[in-house]
Amino acid sequence: MPPPDALQQPIELDLFEGPFDLLLTLVLRDEVDLLEVPLVEVVTAALGDGASERWDTDTAGELIVLLAAMAELKARRLLGEPGEEEPDPDTLEAREALAARIVAYAPFQRAAGWLAARATECAGPRYRRVPLAGAPPAPPPHEDAARLREAMLPLLKAPPAPSLTHLTSRRISMPAALARLQAAMTRARSISFDAFTAGLEPLEEAISLMAALELARRGEVTLAQAEPFGDIAITGTGGRAR
Repeated sequence: MPPPDALQQPIELDLFEGPFDLLLTLVLRDEVDLLEVPLVEVVTAALGDGASERWDTDTAGELIVLLAAMAELKARRLLGEPGEEEPDPDTLEAREALAARIVAYAPFQRAAGWLAARATECAGPRYRRVPLAGAPPAPPPHEDAARLREAMLPLLKAPPAPSLTHLTSRRISMPAALARLQAAMTRARSISFDAFTAGLEPLEEAISLMAALELARRGEVTLAQAEPFGDIAITGTGGRAR
């Protein structure tokens, strides 16, 4: 089983993403010997057909220039030519600018990956929940006939008849009550209301009280009550109207 290719292994750090970014930064910081770096594999992994990342035009141009400089420097060292004691200021500035751009682009690369993953998860048809204007309404949901019958049965039952036990068909005439009280006053000058209404129904007692009040209004009797809710004394005045 062949050993895994280090340039194809996924590496994610806080400031770097991918093996090429990490390797390029280490080379720029002289933390890796350039003679031990297989530039052919680096170029193939970064710009070849099987590269895992596609650069934009500006970044790819800068990357090609940098790789070409690294190839030239490695060739000089392999041929035994002395290296430049003082590096070119423009090259150093280009290295620093490229490293800064790689570090600055790292969050955007992660964001692009997250957006691509979300687009893949959300791919597919979308159904509209709100009906279109002018479209017929959606059919009502299916109802169970047995449940509908059970709900309607209480509405079909006749309501119970109201109780009429508190009502009575007995009628009492006010003129008859007046005549009865006047007849009682002819037999005695003063009578007790409780004695006069003894044995009568509550409705007859109420009519008898109204008859007493009517005679008092006419001036035929006077009413006296010693205490609240006590007996009423009905006394004739002798002035019965004719």
